[in-house]
Order: sequence, then structure tokens, then C-alpha cells
Amino acid sequence: MQRQNYVVEEAAALASRLKHRLIKKDWTISTAESCTGGLISSLLTDISGASAWFKQGWIVYSNESKMRELGVESSAFDEGGHGAVSHKVAVQMARGARYKSGSNISIAVTGIAGPNGSSKDKEVGRVHVAVIAEDYFLVRRMDFGDNDRLDNKRSFASFALRLALEAIDRLDDGSKKETSLSSDPVGVNMEGDPGDQSVLGTDEWEGGISWGSEKKTVSQSLKKIDLASLIDWDE
Repeated sequence: MQRQNYVVEEAAALASRLKHRLIKKDWTISTAESCTGGLISSLLTDISGASAWFKQGWIVYSNESKMRELGVESSAFDEGGHGAVSHKVAVQMARGARYKSGSNISIAVTGIAGPNGSSKDKEVGRVHVAVIAEDYFLVRRMDFGDNDRLDNKRSFASFALRLALEAIDRLDDGSKKETSLSSDPVGVNMEGDPGDQSVLGTDEWEGGISWGSEKKTVSQSLKKIDLASLIDWDE
């Protein structure tokens, strides 16, 4: 119970900090959520006056909805593209959310909250979060372990809010790097509160997006989706 209360309070505090940063920069935000099921949007809109800086949120739980709503490319879900829980899907979700909403910053999250859904290479508690702030993207993978489903969802949401704040910090202090999603990830060691079993190694990708081509790609992806092909009319 103490751990759960800590996570809930931390998430609310992070949402408040992010609100202040957005207001200070006169920025707006959008969200694209899979495994968290709208929890990040809920945390942000729990704050009075959120309509001034919160633009839009998507809950895209299925692969089909990620493609239809946000223009995620079908190839990203192939095993060669690392599947639905991957940095490639996360960043394409964030890209689509930022483009469609017109926000300054977007957060996207895809992961395995449990208790089912794990595979040989991806255990319960794994999450990929992508943040796109203006023309900069920051993507990070984290493994929180085999916890309760709700506890994992709360941890994922807090992690996403924290990464959004970090992305803004990197933009403001000029510490962002120009790497790419195709390059090898950078190993990162995370530090948490005492007794936090989620303190594990993780992977990170960051770099810049050329919106001249990216916006065209997103727009074309959205227009190319054949809604009929996403439905099995024989069922």
C-alpha cells in the first residue's frame, strides 16, 4: 500500500511539474497511449485549467487503431521491426499524435502491463516511451518487473511524465544529441527510490526529426489506411 501511494503521489506531482513547464513555454501537449489506457491523459486533465495546454489524447490499444488513428506503419509491428512493444512503434505513435493535434510536445507509451502478454524476449513490466518536443525525439525503454497490472500502469505513466520533463530540459539546456532510431541504443542506468525493484538498465534513442518529410509521411500513412481491410466482415 505504501508503494502504491508513493507512485500515485509521484505521478500527480510530475503532472503538475509538467503543467508549469508547458505554461512557462506557452506550449501544448498531446498523448498517445496503449498499455496505460488513458491514465496519462487523466493525470494531466485532473489539473484545473488543463484545457489551456492539453490538446488531445488517443487510446490506441490495438495495432489496427495505432495504424488508423496515428499512421503507425504496418511494418513496425513485424518481428523485424521489433513488434508492437518497441521504440519504433512508440516514436511513430508520438509522431502521429504531435502531427494530428498540432501540439508542441507529444507523449506515447506502449508496453506490457501484465499479467499476460509477455514473450521470450519481452517480460511483463517492459515499456517503451517516446516524447517528441518540437523537432526533437527522446525514446527510452524501461523494465519495471512482474508487478501488479495497475501498479505497472501507474509506474509507466510516471515514467512517461518524467521523460517528458527530461526532454524539455535537454532542449532548454542544449544537451540533446543527434543520434537516430536506426543506431544502437545508448545504455542508461536509472535511479529510483530506496527499495524500488525497477532500478534496471535500459535503452535510449534520441535525435531530430525533419518535419518537412515526416509530416508528409504521416499524412500519407493516414490516407493510405484502408478501413475495410482492418475489419473481418465474416465474423
